[in-house]
Amino acid sequence: MAKTMYVGMIGGTPTHASVTLEAAQEQALTDQRQYLSPDEYETRWDEHSPGKTWRLMQRRRDRSYRFSWTQRAVHAVGSTPEVRTDD
Repeated sequence: MAKTMYVGMIGGTPTHASVTLEAAQEQALTDQRQYLSPDEYETRWDEHSPGKTWRLMQRRRDRSYRFSWTQRAVHAVGSTPEVRTDD
């Protein structure tokens, strides 16, 4: 059975891959928080291309501005064959 992989990106550069969307998004959010404090910034995921691309959005907590996209995204990458380990 084939599985979909989820690849975290910053700009056009892959940063990590995961077997679940949740893990890929959590890693991207963790990476983003190295630069922006969660106390100062509110984040959310936007399903930019349904079932294919999710983009991380942010806004400052102390202002009522709209959310803006960060450079971080998670992409669903086609089906990859499952590796068999039994002989």
